[in-house]
Amino acid sequence: MTKIISLVPNVEIIISVPSGKIIANKSVIHLLAQYIGVTVSVDKITSAQNFSLAEEMDNLVIIINHNDFTFLSDQEFEGRSVDE
Repeated sequence: MTKIISLVPNVEIIISVPSGKIIANKSVIHLLAQYIGVTVSVDKITSAQNFSLAEEMDNLVIIINHNDFTFLSDQEFEGRSVDE
């Protein structure tokens, strides 16, 4: 199930999507991106889907903001959160 980890209106959204389930959640990703006023390309979502299928992880963490669309494994995200 898609889960919102952090939501800063007009700035950034961080969501967690079960591994391999991005295409099923593509419209959710588009809607969330629109909420903060950005557009996410289909190519970016496809890249995230391919990453999600290739990596061994429980969840894929997606960070959407005005500058970038970033995707990380849940372990990478947790490690990055501890470092910051």
